[in-house]
Parts: sequence; structure tokens; C-alpha cells
Amino acid sequence: MEKKLITLSLISFSFLSFGQVGINTTNPQTVLHVDGAKDNPTTGAPSAAQQANDFVVTTTGSVGIGTTTPDPSSILEMNVSELADGSKKGFLGPRVALTSITDTATIANPAVGLLVYNLGTVSTFTYTGYVFWNGSEWRALDGRSLAPGTVGAITCNGVSLTPDSYVAGTPYSGVMTIPYTGGNGGTYEAQTLGPINGLTATLAAGNFAYGAGTLSYTITGTPTVTSPDTTTFDVTIGGQTCSAVIGAGDGIALGDLVYYKTPNIDASIGGGGADGTIATNWLNNYATDLPILGGKIRLDGYLTGSANGGAGTVSFNPRLVNISGSPVKIWFSALTNVDRMNGANIVLAANGGWVNLDNGIYLNYGANQLTSSGGSAATTSTGSSSQEVLTMDISLDDKWYRVYYFPNVDNNDTATDTDNFRRIYISIQRLY
Repeated sequence: MEKKLITLSLISFSFLSFGQVGINTTNPQTVLHVDGAKDNPTTGAPSAAQQANDFVVTTTGSVGIGTTTPDPSSILEMNVSELADGSKKGFLGPRVALTSITDTATIANPAVGLLVYNLGTVSTFTYTGYVFWNGSEWRALDGRSLAPGTVGAITCNGVSLTPDSYVAGTPYSGVMTIPYTGGNGGTYEAQTLGPINGLTATLAAGNFAYGAGTLSYTITGTPTVTSPDTTTFDVTIGGQTCSAVIGAGDGIALGDLVYYKTPNIDASIGGGGADGTIATNWLNNYATDLPILGGKIRLDGYLTGSANGGAGTVSFNPRLVNISGSPVKIWFSALTNVDRMNGANIVLAANGGWVNLDNGIYLNYGANQLTSSGGSAATTSTGSSSQEVLTMDISLDDKWYRVYYFPNVDNNDTATDTDNFRRIYISIQRLY
């Protein structure tokens, strides 16, 4: 009995004197030190390998697992760096099956910041992973809302494809983006659409943005058609549906403004009148890269006659040409500084159907003045019979474009007309 009392007294004296308790060690490094494997030295600090099985509580209340010196900035540090591969361990948080993103019954009165692993086994809340309570709902660790996602509208007429065209029989890989508005920040599930025309659209699970955002579908496969023949995916997401049409190849997004200028074209070329069809007098015979709307309608023109004439000479007519393999319906309204033309529910025949945008545009050398003459002190004879400009609005595939044709003839600053040339500027703006 006396021996036990002496031992107890020594333990009490050691605890009271030094304020440290060691379990499995006579050499505690801090207030409470547990040496799990009982492999620490009797003097000095244990090595990193010896600390791998230790547990400590410091004088400031920090806890260290696998280390006797937890970082001062942490309340808990777990260090497994000294454990051998195959023996390393991780953190396992509490696992629960929450019933909804606002469930406060499974865990009563959850504190803000409370972290749990949701098993996702309840049909009303199938998200699987760590979630935290933000004061009003359970959220994913990255802060994403886990509420079912909704959007106000999907803007399928604003769809874009990169690369914007494909070729039948050639494997394709690209991205289709679809704008939306009115997102609530909620989740949407992964989607796979198709295959349509040999192409499949795949969307990874994610979250809508708050307000406006964009969905990005991966498009893969070997197409059975060639652009500008289109492929349509029926999209249903966030409570909205729309048809996303890709493959037309125009590459013009909402608000984009595209600029184009033809090469210089000999002003003497032309003939056949306003409705002429001589191949060598088509604009695309000299400008092979003319802009194409929606992958279907080429912004072309016809050189109706020589432009080497004075005021009143008509030598050009802007045209729309259907280059696709199917009939195309359009609506247009064209206005020049002289005339106006328009058409509704016009169907252009496949593979070359065309329509004039005017009855012939004044395009000539006009005043034919030369820089060497020094110019006129006052020019009052200008009119509308030498320089005509066309502005056109066109609706194609539920998209609205505004197109500008600005043709002119340059006398090349010489008195002779043998070196005169035409140039035609075209610009396109996507308005809807």
C-alpha cells in the first residue's frame, strides 16, 4: 500500500509541476502526448517517423495527429506524410442521408459551416458528396447550390459550334454552346443527345449561373452529312426546351459584326442586264470567299454591265444565292439611297436558287475627278445616279441579320478608263 501511494504521489507531483501527461511515453512533448506505438525516445524530440503514430494536445488547445508540433494556425493538423504507401489514411467525416437541401431534421439545428458527407440514398436528395450548412441550405464544398436548376429561357437561335462545320465521313470533335438567361444557380444533370446525323451531344453535370450563362456540349462522332446541311438537337433542360441547329457554318454570333472586301475587279467586266446569268459576270467568279449566312445563303452579286460610264450607268446588282442542298425560306427588306425592294416567304431553290436585291444599282465612275486637278472649290452637282448603297435586313432560320453593300468604282486617279476597277465592301451584323 505504501509503495502505491508513493507512485501515485510522484505521478501527481509530475503532473502538477510540469503540466504534461504522457501515455506510452515518459518524455511527453506537450500538455497531452500519446505515443501510439510506444517508440519515442526517453529524451529529446521524437523523429518524424516516430511522430507518425502520435497524438498531442498543445497548451493552446491545438490537436496534432501524426505530429507533435501542429501548425500554430490550425486547431487540428493530421499528418500522414511519414506513413508508408499502402498505410496512409484519410479523413472520414460523418455520413448521413439528408432528405433535401433544407433538411434540418436529420441533423437538428445544424451550425453554419457544419460539414457532413451526404450518402445520396434518399430520392428527394440524390447528390452524393461532402456538403456544408450555410445557414439556410446544404451546399457542395465549392459553394454551388444543390437546388434543382431552372432557367428563364434557352437562346437556341444563339447557338454556336466550334469548329463551325463538318464533313460527312470525317470524324468530328467540337463544342456546341447555347446561351441561356434567368438561371437560378441550381444543378443540372449530365445529358447525352443523339446520335443525330452520326453526331452525339454530351453535357457534363453542373450548375447554372445566376442570371445569364452558357451551356457547353461536346459534339463527337462521324457525321453522315456535310455542312451546310445542318443537324438539330432537341434540348430540354432547366424547365425549358428548344431546338439547337448546328453545322450551317456561318460562325456569326449574336452582336457580331463581320467585314469583307472583294479583290479589285476590272470595271469593264459585265453584261446581261439585271437578270443576267452569264457565269463570268457573277461576283463570286472574282471573289471566291464571299460571306455566307447560316451556311446557306451566299451574299453575292451580278455585274450587269461595264462600270466605265458616267452618272446614270447601272452596272451591279446584289444577290442572295442558296448554296445548300435544300430549299431555303427567307424574308428580306432592302433599301438603297434610290430604291427599295422586299420579299416575304421567298423560297430559294436548292443548289443555286437566287434573288435580286434591287433592279440594278448605279455604279460608275461618276464625277471622274483626278487628284492632279486639285479638286473643285465647290461641288454642287452630286446626286444619286453614280453611287448607290444598299442596306438589307434578312431573316433566315429565326436569325436576323443586317447586311450592307457598298460598291464603288475607282478611276485609279487616271483620265483613262482602261485601269478602272470595282471594289465591293460587305458587312454583316447579327441582330438576333
